[in-house]
Amino acid sequence: CPSDAEAANTRRKIEESQNQGSLLWISDEIDASYAYFGWVFDRLKPSAPLSSFGLVGMALQQFGGSVDPNTWVPIQIAGGLDSLLSNPANSQALGQYIGGNGAALVNVMDQDIQLSASWQGYGNGGGNTIYRLREGIERFLITDINNPAASNNAQSSVWIMLDTFSAGGGEPLFNHVPGGCNVLYMDGHVQFIRYVADSNVFDNNVPGDEPVISNVAYMVTALSSP
Repeated sequence: CPSDAEAANTRRKIEESQNQGSLLWISDEIDASYAYFGWVFDRLKPSAPLSSFGLVGMALQQFGGSVDPNTWVPIQIAGGLDSLLSNPANSQALGQYIGGNGAALVNVMDQDIQLSASWQGYGNGGGNTIYRLREGIERFLITDINNPAASNNAQSSVWIMLDTFSAGGGEPLFNHVPGGCNVLYMDGHVQFIRYVADSNVFDNNVPGDEPVISNVAYMVTALSSP
């Protein structure tokens, strides 16, 4: 993204990789301006402190991040990741990934998330599953089985990826400070959503339109902490 504060540095790394015939930095840097989660997140405003999600906090610390445990983040994202890591096989794969096996997380990241008991009801449509993004997935987002036409989320409302943005000390991650983010939806259209700063980040009264909201910004900052 031309508005990325790190764009010049990213271009330099990519050009150096090309000159050296290496794909290492290219694959690591080519998407540096954008955030892609891989799952359908349709209910991001309900929040809780990061400390509520023990396994997620432990994983962030393992990656070397410096994270404030009092930061409020979306339950659907953090609870989903926490549920993923509660599966022993997935935790083992994470350990292999940290140990240098870059392919270990492929199968983990390519599955629907079945929410653990602590986070039941925070899945898609208020259910217990967070679905992996894929064609036709909008059919699973029905909240009223008696009126599916009115409650079904069409492809035009399922977001896929967006510009990076952050909060607190993570301004370099924010491409369009302080305006907002371009968001790509499943039907192919892109919409610019304005970011509304939230001075009170410790409750569920999150202003703005998903996914460009403050608790997501703090989640991105936590995941990206050096």
